[in-house]
Amino acid sequence: MKSYSDRTFKEIVKENEVIAKLEFTDCVFENCRFTECMFEDCNFCECKFVNCSLVSVDARDTGMLFSSFSNCTLVGLQWNHFQSGSVSFPVQKFEKCNLKYNSFEKMNFKKFDFMQSEITVGTFIGCNLCESSFKNCNLKDTEFIDCDLRKSDFRKASGYKIDLTGNRAYGAKFSYPDAVSLLSSFGIIIER
Repeated sequence: MKSYSDRTFKEIVKENEVIAKLEFTDCVFENCRFTECMFEDCNFCECKFVNCSLVSVDARDTGMLFSSFSNCTLVGLQWNHFQSGSVSFPVQKFEKCNLKYNSFEKMNFKKFDFMQSEITVGTFIGCNLCESSFKNCNLKDTEFIDCDLRKSDFRKASGYKIDLTGNRAYGAKFSYPDAVSLLSSFGIIIER
């Protein structure tokens, strides 16, 4: 396995490629684009992705640990494929990212701040989102299934789909008018 440490990679463009047996530690990826690529037997530890695009990227035997994403476009990713063994902290931060068709399954996002990201048509399944912040996030058609949302902050967030009977949401904060959507899981109809 080839290893890179404390390096900056700029404007790398990869399409329909298999990227295998590479290890990155404390590396920065700037303005890079990976489209329909497969990461095989790779590791990303404490890496930063800035202004990058990852579209329909998949992973096999690949771990990502405490990596951060700022101003990135992330489309069609299954984040549990980037979990290394039982470690469930592939992402340290999403800041002002555009995530579309992303799936998060059984991941630990306790006290996580999604920092004004746009998460559309996403799915969170069985995730620990206790005390997380989705403040000012656009969550259009994003579903939360069997998640721990206790004390999470959804104020000024919009578009979310949360079934209160299938998630734990004690102490979670919501704001009007979007909080009205929480009643749909009870079959309640509200008219103006």
